[in-house]
Amino acid sequence: MLGREPQPSLGFRCLEAAGIVFCSALWLVLAGRAWRSIDSASDIGLAVLALIVAYAAADCMSGLAHWFCDTFFDEDTPVIGPALIQPFREHHRDPLAMTRHGFLELNGNNCLGLVAPLGATVWLGPLAPTGVLATFLTSLLTFFFLAVAVTNRLHGWAHAPDVPMLVRWMQERGLILSPERHAAHHRAPYAQAYCVTHGWMNGPLDRVRFFERTASVLTRLGVPTSRAENRRT
Repeated sequence: MLGREPQPSLGFRCLEAAGIVFCSALWLVLAGRAWRSIDSASDIGLAVLALIVAYAAADCMSGLAHWFCDTFFDEDTPVIGPALIQPFREHHRDPLAMTRHGFLELNGNNCLGLVAPLGATVWLGPLAPTGVLATFLTSLLTFFFLAVAVTNRLHGWAHAPDVPMLVRWMQERGLILSPERHAAHHRAPYAQAYCVTHGWMNGPLDRVRFFERTASVLTRLGVPTSRAENRRT
């Protein structure tokens, strides 16, 4: 029987709430710049292209984070163990745990991790993007940060026994991660289907054994792998 999930402290819950607030505020600033940069049909085309590229990039990012936290270090590793490694290991012990998480727990970690890169983007980026490259990059980063921020929500829906009709409609059309696409990650041989935003990138990355080969390189460089003999259930 699975034990009771460890409950984060009130202080950490407040930190998650602050992360969501700051992440949302910074993203709105960036989104406003992206919106103001679009003033022609060609700019709209650039924004659509940026959306597709950003969505694929966010899927890759989710796969890299998921794979790394499944494969390296342990839950008792100082600093990153409790905050980063433990939630991923918990997910494999109890895949439905994330469906029982509240809004803060489900979204707080992602938003906390985005505050620094979002802040740097807003601080260093142009106040009024002009030109093809600036318009494309601003739109790309806006969509990318949004996709990363909602990845845990999309992943959670892929495990939920019941989801809203609109969510299921998007899952069935491959617009977001579906239970069927994600199921491969939770069955032998396990080391596959790490991408959890929409799962588009799982096929290409798995075919070239990207994660397996990268793990081999990092292991040779001395990055410690998990002590657990079986990291997935």
